[in-house]
Amino acid sequence: MNFKLFAPVAAVMAVVSLAGCQLLKCRPSAIAAAPVPLVENGQSRYVIYADAAAPKSVRAAAVDLQAYIEKVTGAKLPLVSQPREPMIALGNTPPASQAGLKAEGLPLEGFRIAVRGENLFIVGADSDDSARTPQGGTSQGTANGVYAFIERFLGVRWLMPGERGDYVPARKTVAVPRTDISDAPFFLNRRVPYIQQEKRPEVQRWAARQRLGFSLFLTHGHNWQWATIQDFRANPEWFAEKDGTRMPPAGEYSKFCTASDSLARAFADRAVSFFDKNPWATCYSLSPSDGGGWCQCAGCKALYEKDPEGRLSVTPAIIAFYNKIAQMVARKYPQKILAGYVYADYVYPPSKPFQLAPNMFLVWAPDFDYGFTLFRPDVRKRWDGLVPQWGKVTSNISYYDLPASVANDLGAVNPPGLKILKWLYPRLKQARMKGVYVYGNTAWGYAGPVNYLLAKLAWNPDADVDALFDEYTGLCYAGGGPEIKQLYMLLDNATEAYFNANHKENWTLSEDRLRKVYGANFPELERLYRAAEAKVSDPDAKARLEMLGANLTILHWNLRQIKAVENPQNSSFYLSDKVFFALLKSWEGSLAIKAPSLKAVGADDKVTVRPLKASNAGAMTPFLLRGDQRVILKPTGDGAATVGFRAVTARGALVKWQLFDAGGAKVEQGVVSPGMPVPLPSNGSEYYQLVILGRQASFTLDVKNAAWALAGFIDGNGLHFLTKTTPLYFEVPKGVTRFDLWLCSDAPGETAAAKLYAPDGQHIADFRTVKKTIDLQTITVAPGQEGVWKVVPGESGAGRLDDVYIKTGPQLSGYFSPDPQDILGITKKGK
Repeated sequence: MNFKLFAPVAAVMAVVSLAGCQLLKCRPSAIAAAPVPLVENGQSRYVIYADAAAPKSVRAAAVDLQAYIEKVTGAKLPLVSQPREPMIALGNTPPASQAGLKAEGLPLEGFRIAVRGENLFIVGADSDDSARTPQGGTSQGTANGVYAFIERFLGVRWLMPGERGDYVPARKTVAVPRTDISDAPFFLNRRVPYIQQEKRPEVQRWAARQRLGFSLFLTHGHNWQWATIQDFRANPEWFAEKDGTRMPPAGEYSKFCTASDSLARAFADRAVSFFDKNPWATCYSLSPSDGGGWCQCAGCKALYEKDPEGRLSVTPAIIAFYNKIAQMVARKYPQKILAGYVYADYVYPPSKPFQLAPNMFLVWAPDFDYGFTLFRPDVRKRWDGLVPQWGKVTSNISYYDLPASVANDLGAVNPPGLKILKWLYPRLKQARMKGVYVYGNTAWGYAGPVNYLLAKLAWNPDADVDALFDEYTGLCYAGGGPEIKQLYMLLDNATEAYFNANHKENWTLSEDRLRKVYGANFPELERLYRAAEAKVSDPDAKARLEMLGANLTILHWNLRQIKAVENPQNSSFYLSDKVFFALLKSWEGSLAIKAPSLKAVGADDKVTVRPLKASNAGAMTPFLLRGDQRVILKPTGDGAATVGFRAVTARGALVKWQLFDAGGAKVEQGVVSPGMPVPLPSNGSEYYQLVILGRQASFTLDVKNAAWALAGFIDGNGLHFLTKTTPLYFEVPKGVTRFDLWLCSDAPGETAAAKLYAPDGQHIADFRTVKKTIDLQTITVAPGQEGVWKVVPGESGAGRLDDVYIKTGPQLSGYFSPDPQDILGITKKGK
């Protein structure tokens, strides 16, 4: 008896826009009468009825309903698959139909809770387990109704994921008023990404209970990174032109020529092929890569214009490209959706009127408002001026943002951004956005309040933000709630003041903000936390408070590193480095803190390693690496093998490392510290992989008693140096007759040059990135030239040497050795 045939999408949207988001709206027909005694003095006559053939979402909700009634009252209601009065009947069942309650006509994901006689019915729009809505999503209306019931009538709150995250009041008696209420979400797509939902079942359960979900499925990630060097050689006209030269693909930063009809055809073919292979899929992303580097060919430049701020706007070219592809795909799949960002250099609509293809869905991502910049009046004014312009273009529009996020692994507590959220969400409703994809934060210990608020606002953009925040802090931290509320409000106010005084600050946490918002206020943060700690006795509230405390400990250690706190030893959060690193390890795998995200090479990508010698060796010169790195190391047996770090500039991040053995098993992990080298075990593994989560940090490696090599493929542009480079050695195995090598910098401002030498010392090629960002060359290997080659990157004589990248093509392993005395030859197994 499931809801299989959905109303037309337009009709559903109309229902939602008129009735949705009016939280648990009472029907005029509800009759005031004696409440239904669901549980009396810990006893109940009721059963929970869910049809055996009901969707999994309904049956899972029935189990949750049983569990939470028992947690609250002590009464365990039987689960039955046949109706038996008195009952709580879940789903679109015959008894519900006989009571005049049907799923037909309910909005997707909506529900109705009604009392009829002694029975309580929760009926929702439910999709079958294998079914999808016309727009590719699912509808779990009954489950949404169950979770609304548990919150409203049992008083439960899911504050955080996990057993310690629930607030469950104790009540021996529960009486349900004789009511008839209904609700549905305003947004058809409701996602709070980056809260660890993808990998953690407990977070998935939390999200379901918060009624996150989507009846409208959208996929809109950057999707220009698929092209290969082979594509470039076969179709150079597909790729962005700069100063008359076509630029090869650069992985996640690749840029195309949107004026190319054959490229549009290739994109359309990829979309059609995707839909052919995945008949259930309803959406394919066309979103460009991040960053600049737009094509400068005559065809593309003819469409570019200046936005109202006087900056380059490529929106007309991107919209024309989207439309061209959408029209091609529609010939075979007219009902499928193509989605694409309007963002960054294409965040403003074109100045000239245009018509969007009906199967094209835009995702507006106003990057100018990321990271608390909506505290600034001028940014709010800009936002208010832009959103109605896009609304005039299309009703197929969703929203992407990170307006209240300070994602970091420094322990810096995420302010809730109350003023921003109160300002933003009613406007998203007014703009009739179809969905919200608004960043949460992985570290629940310091971001619990904002994650909770975002989930609630995704269902109801008119929700009372202040009331939700007060409820959250009061329930989450029990007796310490007032102090923790003050702690968050202190950071909210300090962050607002900082952003209004520092107009260059953006979503990335700068060291200056770390000092002035967190360092300057740390003594008061500490006082408030300790005051709350003294007042909390409830075990669950204490566990949640400890999650926050772990982050304050991490924050104090990081503030200490940049000398942003006075007399750090006097703080109750002070730990020696050794004890601090042990604390980090104890929280490994927890939801409380932000964990490193880099992984070792998988077992299916193992390598063989061997030490090599170079006949063309020179001296290793001082160098600085930047960003994420992977190092392969093979101890030489000459003594204890270690990897040390020098000249570390963290740039607002906690730089972490993980050590793996040859099989990919993690051996150890820690935080980069100049005084604490990473020791390699003396036996047991052929080689080790050291993975460094560097982000924007720069550093030098000091490797002792190990042959080693750096991976040149972690960043799509190659092995990343900053201002200082060194000669690099790499192996060209026997049988390789040619290979690709490229040098990359952000020319013309940042430039670089390189010389390439064969094993016999012969000068083979010169590379320069002065007028172009990438110099890609195919090198022919003459007979007898297999062995260790050398490339020497450095200054070009023009511009400045800053960020420079170098990498080899797929013909080689992709690894470089900086130390000519300890070169490591690496071969990927299977090659």
